[in-house]
Amino acid sequence: MTSLPASISSRLEQQDYQQLLLLSRRLLAEAQALSSRIAAVNEIAIAINRSLKLDEILRVVGKQAKWLLDFEHCSVCLFNAKDSWHIVTLFGPTIEVDWSDIANIGAVGMSLRTGQAQLIHENSTSGFLEHYQSQIIIPLECGSRVLGTINFATSVPKTYTQEDLRIGYLLAVQLSAAIRNAERFEELNQLYLQLEEEKHKTDKLLLNILPTGIASELKQTGSVKPVYYECASVLFTDFKNFTTLSEKLTPQKLVDELDYCFSCFDQFIEAHSLEKLKTIGDSYMCAGGIPTPNKTHAIDAVLAAINIRAFMEWRKKEKALLNQPYWDIRIGIHSGPLLAGVIGHKKFAYDVWGDTVNTASRMESSGVPGGINISQATFELIKDFFAVQYRGKITAKNKGKIDMYLVEGIKSSLALDPTGLFPNKKFNQLYFAIQSDTSTL
Repeated sequence: MTSLPASISSRLEQQDYQQLLLLSRRLLAEAQALSSRIAAVNEIAIAINRSLKLDEILRVVGKQAKWLLDFEHCSVCLFNAKDSWHIVTLFGPTIEVDWSDIANIGAVGMSLRTGQAQLIHENSTSGFLEHYQSQIIIPLECGSRVLGTINFATSVPKTYTQEDLRIGYLLAVQLSAAIRNAERFEELNQLYLQLEEEKHKTDKLLLNILPTGIASELKQTGSVKPVYYECASVLFTDFKNFTTLSEKLTPQKLVDELDYCFSCFDQFIEAHSLEKLKTIGDSYMCAGGIPTPNKTHAIDAVLAAINIRAFMEWRKKEKALLNQPYWDIRIGIHSGPLLAGVIGHKKFAYDVWGDTVNTASRMESSGVPGGINISQATFELIKDFFAVQYRGKITAKNKGKIDMYLVEGIKSSLALDPTGLFPNKKFNQLYFAIQSDTSTL
């Protein structure tokens, strides 16, 4: 075997060394470049995971993805609430198109169907990326679900390599997780909104049943302590011959008429700061001076009663003109001490107890149709404001003889109108003077 001359052998070794050195330098440069790109992916991942809002996440990707790939167009294709695929442009000319059929989206549709990434060197497909020769299309996946795709494109053919595809895939993994977190955050927000809405409905329903302060105490402690009131006014109403006249109405018309009348009563008692307690059949019950004590409860109750009587007189005339049956109303009021609280564990009810309640009921049953019958105790509290007629001692069931009075209306000197329905300025001045005096509350 013939050996090479020493000079030739030395030159070959030198060439091999130079080639190896160049290869090493190239590999080192590629490794450094890859390391820089991976570091850039990590930085983007940190940035997008700082937000749980999809718009902010996509804005960060569109701004920083240029450190990873060279592109003229960057977008994501996501499924929206309209049951279609929507393109969100992150870089380049804006594309705002919705597709219900992914077959029309070109290569992006292929990735959505198959879940496979697409590396395109020379484009020959249709779709919104048809003007770009080089494309990278990577599915955004979370578990087994395809959320959409992230798309990079440029008009120069054969721009992207397998390494570019791998870098794009690393970004897609981070973006998929961020999008899913944003979706879960939005779902959680929607749940909170639904809970707030249901809570609002529950609170509103509770406030329709109980006074505001009582409802708050019940929510905070789970129970309500009964409260003793030294003086409050209880008002009852009832329709004369209700059962007989009701036989002339269909059940639906009967309920509609009661609902119409009681709804108007509700407005009157609310306007005069009374608390509705309950309705039993055709009987309506409310009280003044509870749950917040005041010194005008008897005046408030009589004012509300005058409004109710006037409304029923108008309703009676309206029904008569239509040749329809109508109801006459009896109203009774008594003032005195009582106990108020909440009863029940499932169906709560704010109620009052005591002899004052029984006497108020007797005022109603012993009254006259179209009249407001009040007791001696109530008369003493309202006599300076209203014109009344003494009826004498009237026998009341289980009560014996009781002094009773019929309220005619507001005194002429304190009324705006001849019928004594509306208070004037002087009435209001006297009323507010009593209302502001809290010395004996």
